[in-house]
Amino acid sequence: MTSESSKNPPIPSEIAGYSVTRMLGEGGMSVVYAAMQREPKRLVALKVLKGTSFPPISLRRFKREIEILGKLRHPGIAQVYDAGTWDDGGGMKPFFVMEYIPGACEFTDHMHKRDMTLEQRLKLFVRICAAVDHGHKRKIVHRDLKPGNILVDENGEVKIIDYGVARVSEVEVSAETMHTEAGRLIGTVQYMAPEQVDMAMQDIDGRCDVYALGVLLYQTCTGSMPHALDGQPLFEAMRTIREDAAPSPRQLNSEVDRDLETIIFKCLEKERGRRYVRAGELGRDLLRYLRNEPIEARRASPTYRVRLFCRRHRTVVLSSVIVAAVLLIAALAILFVPQWVNQRREATLQSQVEAARQSQAKAEADRDLALQQEVQQPWVPRQPYGLGGLSGSIEACMFDASGGSFCAVTKNSVGVWSLPDGRRWTDGDTGALSPRHIAYAHDGSVLAIAGRNEIACFDLISGVSHRWDLPRRDPVSLAVSDDGRSIAIGSDDFSISLHTIDGTSIGRTTSTSGDITHLLFGGDDAGQYIVGVSDERMALWRIDGTIRRDGDCEIPTGVLSAGLNRATGTICLMTDSGTLIQCPLSLDPSGIRRRTLVSAKVVQADFDPRGGFVLVVEESALSVWSIETLQQRTPAMPRNLDPAIYSLGPGGTSFARAEESGSVKITPLQ
Repeated sequence: MTSESSKNPPIPSEIAGYSVTRMLGEGGMSVVYAAMQREPKRLVALKVLKGTSFPPISLRRFKREIEILGKLRHPGIAQVYDAGTWDDGGGMKPFFVMEYIPGACEFTDHMHKRDMTLEQRLKLFVRICAAVDHGHKRKIVHRDLKPGNILVDENGEVKIIDYGVARVSEVEVSAETMHTEAGRLIGTVQYMAPEQVDMAMQDIDGRCDVYALGVLLYQTCTGSMPHALDGQPLFEAMRTIREDAAPSPRQLNSEVDRDLETIIFKCLEKERGRRYVRAGELGRDLLRYLRNEPIEARRASPTYRVRLFCRRHRTVVLSSVIVAAVLLIAALAILFVPQWVNQRREATLQSQVEAARQSQAKAEADRDLALQQEVQQPWVPRQPYGLGGLSGSIEACMFDASGGSFCAVTKNSVGVWSLPDGRRWTDGDTGALSPRHIAYAHDGSVLAIAGRNEIACFDLISGVSHRWDLPRRDPVSLAVSDDGRSIAIGSDDFSISLHTIDGTSIGRTTSTSGDITHLLFGGDDAGQYIVGVSDERMALWRIDGTIRRDGDCEIPTGVLSAGLNRATGTICLMTDSGTLIQCPLSLDPSGIRRRTLVSAKVVQADFDPRGGFVLVVEESALSVWSIETLQQRTPAMPRNLDPAIYSLGPGGTSFARAEESGSVKITPLQ
């Protein structure tokens, strides 16, 4: 009986001077480790071939093969850095040192994860053909092309691994071993050309790689294999590859047209003389297909060339047909209309010809404009301007809903500026307030500033201010009603207290799910309401002389910002995972919509005061998104990595960056 240690041999700490860190994978013929090279210091992939005996003549052939593989220099081929032999105690074993590919993902898995269109898949496949053709030009054949040997790194770049390793490995694999390991071979035999499974053939060339690429192209376009070989005996699988034709790709995927099917079948020809000679010919034919040009895989008849020309130049051809038709009608009219109507007809025909010419000119202008718009121009926001006058780190900042003023607070001071002139207003009485939270009434008439123990409320129209003690110290959230008459305060005892602007208590309620970190005031036909967001729950209270709970629902954790889209009456939340959540006022779970805006971690977010846009701040970039269309209003903009607080202006037309130095920069957006 085999012991557990023999099944899982220990990972060596060092192989031929390379420090092994972990095992990356194991196959039937080799083991791959992640290892650290000392000079130069870099992470590499180290592959050790399995076996018990490697004769000297085989090792010499192994070294000659590595000299050839080391000459391959292409961005689409994983580089072979070094090779040699290593004694593991059971004899000398050949090993390869290859380029380590970070974030590697198999070619087929990458397509499915990114949900790529057929055109995007074909463009990526052309790059694979270019890498394989680099070896073919040097008379080096891979002979084991399959998804596991074609990787895509974290930057979306293709990397072919084990380039030529299959040929080196076959030095010690006899025909007997091939038959006895049928279970291992069946995974690769799917991609073998008929001449590869024919044991009598020895002159294998690049056309076997073209066949394997044809199988991959079939799988890329249809999601299926040309032959269902799973579970078949080896001899039956070999017969199928040599004799049976693959099903039509067009029957499996309606996006595959006759030209693309012709390219696939040319790769899968049983007689290799009918295939593309090299992978480069396949790649160039795919580029012709993507450009709507005649492909080399089929004889280009005059009708076929005309059809492709019309597909490439639809607008010009359509305009020309219109002009030709009008001219033909004009000619027939001149020939057959009686003489007494010729003068009137002549004016009409001239008008028609002129209209057709204008139509053609407009079509050509539209085409030129479309071609110009295809060249993407870099998007740059307008020049920012600064707001000064504060000292110390800014704790919070906010635009009012009209865009006419901006407020920012530090621990010891408050600043209110008019926009866009940047003129600072009088501070008012804020001594010893220690500001922490700010809130505007939606009509911009009232500004509330909450400190640790007190709250100050300013009527920005009349200039009257009120200052009174908080019911509990250290508030966690603050909101002002739309009409500026009421103040809502969230405290650290899970409660919400409602007051008039001069401090008179209206009512108090509590939450059972944690601190109310975000408060929103709103109103509808049923009257005023307050929305409170806490950890994993959101609740709505109605205000009719007191505070009455009207419903709640579960929400995800990690909510960074909350906003009320007043145009649709929808509550919007932005989470640190990049997900936008839209919830109706009924809080009905069936009406909640979720949409991932960005895939990276979000560090800050802010809804504009009207709730129609959201600012998403990632680690190194920021962007503004429309809530209505779920599309970016601005492209991703590079972000200064210094600590700062961000706020979005009304309508998503500007954003503010408040820094630890006390300075504020307002950036208008185009």
